[in-house]
Amino acid sequence: MYRIYKLAALFSVVAAAGAVIAVGVLLIVGAATPLGRAFSFQGPPEPVHLRPLSTPSKVYDSKGNLIAVLSDSNYRIPVPLSQIPPVVIHAVLDVEDNTFYSSGPVDLRGILRALRTDLLSGGIVQGGSTITQQLVKNAVLTPKRTLGRKLTEAVLSFRLAKQMSKNQILGRYLNTIYFGDGAYGIQAAAHTYFGESVSRLDAAQAALLASLIENPAGYNPIAHPAAARYRRNVAIEQMVQNNDLTPAQAAIAKAKPLPTTLHPFVPPPMSAFVNQVVQNLSANPALGSTRTQRIGALYGGGLKIYTTLNPTLQADAKAAVAARMPPTGGRFTAALVSMDPKTGAVRALISGNPTTPLGFDVATGLGGTGRQAGSSFKIFTLLSALESGINPASTLDGTGPCRINYPGAVPAIIANAEPGYGIMNIYKATADSVNCAYVRLGIYVGLAKVRAMAHRLGVTSYIPKQSPAIVIGSSSVTPLEMATAYSVLANGGILHRAILVDKVVTASNRVLISASTKGQRVVPKNDVAVADRVLQGVIQHGTGTAAALPGRPAAGKTGTTDNFGDAWFDGYTPQLVTSVWVGDPAGQVPMTNVGGITVFGGTYPAMIWHNFMASALASQPVLQFPAPSFTGFRKPSYILPPYAPGTLPPPTTTTTTIPPTTTTTTAPSKVHTSATTTTTSSSTTTTTSSSTTTTTLAKTKVGGKPTA
Repeated sequence: MYRIYKLAALFSVVAAAGAVIAVGVLLIVGAATPLGRAFSFQGPPEPVHLRPLSTPSKVYDSKGNLIAVLSDSNYRIPVPLSQIPPVVIHAVLDVEDNTFYSSGPVDLRGILRALRTDLLSGGIVQGGSTITQQLVKNAVLTPKRTLGRKLTEAVLSFRLAKQMSKNQILGRYLNTIYFGDGAYGIQAAAHTYFGESVSRLDAAQAALLASLIENPAGYNPIAHPAAARYRRNVAIEQMVQNNDLTPAQAAIAKAKPLPTTLHPFVPPPMSAFVNQVVQNLSANPALGSTRTQRIGALYGGGLKIYTTLNPTLQADAKAAVAARMPPTGGRFTAALVSMDPKTGAVRALISGNPTTPLGFDVATGLGGTGRQAGSSFKIFTLLSALESGINPASTLDGTGPCRINYPGAVPAIIANAEPGYGIMNIYKATADSVNCAYVRLGIYVGLAKVRAMAHRLGVTSYIPKQSPAIVIGSSSVTPLEMATAYSVLANGGILHRAILVDKVVTASNRVLISASTKGQRVVPKNDVAVADRVLQGVIQHGTGTAAALPGRPAAGKTGTTDNFGDAWFDGYTPQLVTSVWVGDPAGQVPMTNVGGITVFGGTYPAMIWHNFMASALASQPVLQFPAPSFTGFRKPSYILPPYAPGTLPPPTTTTTTIPPTTTTTTAPSKVHTSATTTTTSSSTTTTTSSSTTTTTLAKTKVGGKPTA
């Protein structure tokens, strides 16, 4: 038996030697076979393509603060070779490849020794690799260990040595190799095991890291301290043998303790804002032609992603929600989106879901759908009416409940919060959010125009074609969509699509993505100025008085949906637009006793909006809305829509009033401005005063339709 073993050992050595000789022959003569051609260096060698280093991408806010790290779990911090101290380089070379700078890319004796050991063991157990070979193994090939792969590794190592300098190979190796506990590369290893930069490591620390390359798990200083100490001290002795440490220095290094705690990198938690950034970029072809490529770039491409998020405004938004929302055990929450109307840049975003990123993000709709907007949706009917030339001083019947029979739709009974409003102009119908008046106006203008207007202003969610209820917000939308739409009003009719990313830069500082601030006019400038005048009344004396900003003109609209399941306030100044939603992110749950009150758009949403905007604009100048012109609008008249049985006949006399504003703009032309308006009809008389202030915070709805 002993003789058989000796023969087997001899055969293995001969076989191993033969393999090495064969490799050498191929290297020398370049045999006319595929493998021979692979080894041949006649003519320009085929370049070796190293896989890009998988490095986390970093996400920054508008002030340059790091807010997220996108990682595929490989913690790596690339560092130039020039920033790695000699003691660390010597430790790695002494342990892994002490002839790196003086020998070739392939260690033929090492391969022979490894092949002999592998053949005797019946498998591939020993490497025998130089640093060049290890780099090829980790950055080009797969982890599979076969004789064929070993030969391919040798071929590619020779080619790589022709392609890169020794310093380039060593630098890439030190940034590639795995050190355990999720740390890839020497810098990440220094942070993980010592909480230090690699530039501050001493000989003992360098020796420990060098020893981890061979067996990251087996020599882990936390899990296996005895083995780690033994292998570290062997590495220190190797440094002495190669004259990189003196015996005295080695004794000091051996006496130093091992690390007892790890310092793993813990990235900042993913916020709703960052989730939406990732969602948007994963669809951007600038990061790759396929989604897989784009995700790879995001989580391993070392990108620098500069976003629009303003940390001060984000803090203001969190404070406003915390100050105004009563404790509900997390059931009822608030979502908030604030935008710069001049650029579309999203400056603050509150998810509306405390479980984000695992749950539905109310603010953006990520992971679900939007929520019914209620009467905050009425701006699309208002703008459609103005575009049709309807003067907002025109009157219509606001009496409710009203029965609407619209072709193609189920007959609907719509009610106001308080019945019997009678005849009123569009100013009052908007300020008091009168459902029946607005549904009649929407039918008169045309539901197709209302729907088209919403899409023109940035609403991308589905809106039914044949439903009068869309006028009062039966469609589901997101605060991000509504902020975009209201930003058109704040920006004189120019739409800027919401942007969350200013630019994306590669690790080599090449700009991949740069946000465009180019806008598109979607509504005539004067129509917007008139709408601004109308919507200022909501805050001055209508359903949104809780949102008022003393001394600063503001406009907006409240919204409350069926059974008080959703409540909104969407409003703006010339500098900033903000949309606030309050509700249960899990679904429409009646908010009839939240903090002791029934929740309307004019309660918590308006209060949150007020707190946030007051803080956000505290250092900004007071700007006025542009003065509207009424030239080109029809004369004020009574609007009688079709498909609305029970509508009162037109009044016999009509004198209209434009409610005053707090702005310093001049009075509109060609409009009566008497202090009191008296409207008479055969069945009702309504008197309104321009100086009247309404303390009602919001309107609700009856009959299953959204309202104020």
